[in-house]
Amino acid sequence: MDYILGLDGGGTNTVVRIATASGTKIAEAGSGSTSYKSVGIKKATENLNHIVFSAIKKIGSPENIHFKSSCFGFAGNNTEEDIKIYTGIVFNDKLVGHLDKKKTLICNDTIIGLEAGSNKKNKIIIIAGSGSNCYGVNEDGKKVQATGWDYILADEGSGYQTALKALKAVMKAYDGRGEKTLLSSTILKDLNLKSIVDLNDWVYNKPFSKGRISALSKTVCRTAQMGDKISINILTEEAEEAVISVTTVANKLGFKDKDFDLIFVGGVFKCKKFFKNLVIIRLKKDFPGINFLPLLTDPVEGAIRIALKRLEDF
Repeated sequence: MDYILGLDGGGTNTVVRIATASGTKIAEAGSGSTSYKSVGIKKATENLNHIVFSAIKKIGSPENIHFKSSCFGFAGNNTEEDIKIYTGIVFNDKLVGHLDKKKTLICNDTIIGLEAGSNKKNKIIIIAGSGSNCYGVNEDGKKVQATGWDYILADEGSGYQTALKALKAVMKAYDGRGEKTLLSSTILKDLNLKSIVDLNDWVYNKPFSKGRISALSKTVCRTAQMGDKISINILTEEAEEAVISVTTVANKLGFKDKDFDLIFVGGVFKCKKFFKNLVIIRLKKDFPGINFLPLLTDPVEGAIRIALKRLEDF
């Protein structure tokens, strides 16, 4: 049997799917991050191998499995250097023998998400998960990206930035440099810490994990629902950043007076009142032809579709 491999490699979690040459799913596995910017090259490679071979073992002996076509979508895969590094991660000693190099595509995770989310020729995807990204294509094949440069250079509108602002607000309140906020208690409760000072150890005395910090965006949303002004302001600011990213991409693609799909992806959009709804209201004013769509299928399905297209192209 011919097998197809698709991977959605995020900053926090990774999902691998194996399908038949007709696109039928036959195995799937998931685990931690395969973003080298989040966990380093060595750990990303280890996680990748663990997840892929976990899926392979569900259908047979590894030595008998070879993928006719594959697509790997990674968060933060933006530059030529990123592609070079991810190519090394994918074609590592353990996995390379199971892949067809000519029929393997390594791309950004926004590409597979967009493929999974819409069949329209004019479409944009906005990601607000652990990290953020915005990517779109138009009917002429033009492609545009905004943000997605990870947590130091540009990760606005993400769970990480939301949580980081919350942590900073808590420390400002503790010092007396800023307003009091309910986050001072809700964050401690969710992290099972006794005092604000304990946050110092929680942040600095463990290996850095973008996902560990970004998970606190859920706390920010819950605290906003409790009426906390600081939490509401943080989410409002990050929603505006998401709007700016979509607006930038949409204008470059010439979508001002056109119909196009906007696909929402990421956990921050689950905060409807203080994030998602603000994004929708702001964008609808400037782009009357916009269609808001949740991603109803897993992003990894987009990777499978792309792998199938590559199979047809050869």
